[in-house]
Amino acid sequence: MSSTVERRREDADQALLSVEGLKTHFPVNTGVLDSIKFDRSRDGLPFTVDDSSVKAVDGVNFDLHAGETLGVVGESGCGKSTLARTVVGLEDPTDGIIRFDGRDVTEFDKEDERWFRENVQMVFQDPMSSLNPRRKVGEIIADPLEAAGRPKEERESRAMELLEQVGLESDYYGRYPHEFSGGQRQRINLARALSINPDLVIADEPVSGLDMSVQAQILSLMNDLQDEYGLTYLFITHDLGVIRNMADRVAVMYVGDFVETGPTEQLFTEPHHPYTRSLLDAVPNPNPDTTGVVAELKGDVPSPTNPPSGCKFHTRCPAFVLPDGFTEEGYAEFAEFRDDVVARDLDADGSPEVVVESYFDRNLPGDARRAVLNAVEAAQKGEWNGALESLEAHESPCDSVKPELEQISGPTHHSACHLPADEREAFEW
Repeated sequence: MSSTVERRREDADQALLSVEGLKTHFPVNTGVLDSIKFDRSRDGLPFTVDDSSVKAVDGVNFDLHAGETLGVVGESGCGKSTLARTVVGLEDPTDGIIRFDGRDVTEFDKEDERWFRENVQMVFQDPMSSLNPRRKVGEIIADPLEAAGRPKEERESRAMELLEQVGLESDYYGRYPHEFSGGQRQRINLARALSINPDLVIADEPVSGLDMSVQAQILSLMNDLQDEYGLTYLFITHDLGVIRNMADRVAVMYVGDFVETGPTEQLFTEPHHPYTRSLLDAVPNPNPDTTGVVAELKGDVPSPTNPPSGCKFHTRCPAFVLPDGFTEEGYAEFAEFRDDVVARDLDADGSPEVVVESYFDRNLPGDARRAVLNAVEAAQKGEWNGALESLEAHESPCDSVKPELEQISGPTHHSACHLPADEREAFEW
């Protein structure tokens, strides 16, 4: 067990890894010329600069203590892998702080980076693509040791020792990656990650490409290695079954944000956020006497380039909070009207009453109708901010206010949802 892990266990309140306000955004256009767009409607020069970005990770906070496993789960495209790659240093963060062993990773010089590489390793999703097909597996496992300046004899001895520890033969040292199965290659990846005795291992979907029996073997091996070496895992996956068996705590991620975090069993038995509940509802039940999966989660994950306002999940949420007096259909029309006001693209020709009739097929609550009429009058005068102010009182908090993670039940169970905890129905899974 490394000195860092021992020190952290003596001071359990101090996190081994601490992430604050982490953002990783990627520009949509990578070149200056690509970002220049022709806009015929502009006064003066008919050009604009497109500075939009993909908000892959958009303000994530968490602490990870020595010896524990934090699982990050969510649909494909939610930002899990980008989070892992940013923490390990393969992507540069746009904003935020990453602290490892109390030191700010983003301000490291070359010597600090070397120390960080020795203490943080990564296991990738595809075991074949992360192994050099032209090199022997023993050399691959010994690479981190070579980078650390260890002598050749020590590197070879350590690689053979690790091959046996991950369930392979030491005489496999001279074989090439193509000579192994998928499960064996992932064992080799684990051996490489452990070669330099790291404190933190970041595992990005380490078993997603393996069949079920091999998955079980790899997960069991990872648990054994954690017990033996005192490892800390940041475990990325979309598989809720895997995360329940591996993680001490779980963070549910959606379009770059954590929407719910908490102890594993509590999150599985008392989920609060509608997205967490939808993910759990979509897991097939092995009991043949139960009905099939009835998934409430519909639609696709929104684009991280232009995520929804307010709660990013509100466009798919089965528990959307409707303002008083609105039906679902009526509020959908109201939201479409408001979006046109935001875009300053309101079809406001004619009297306010005629404009309202063109947008709404359903009856609006009386005070909401008056607010819409006022908004049309303001828009016709070019007072777009005033038009938006007229509508604010009738907007759902779900699509106008971004919810923050708040304590739900117990000191470490948090959810980012406008629906109060006492209004959630009991959940069975």
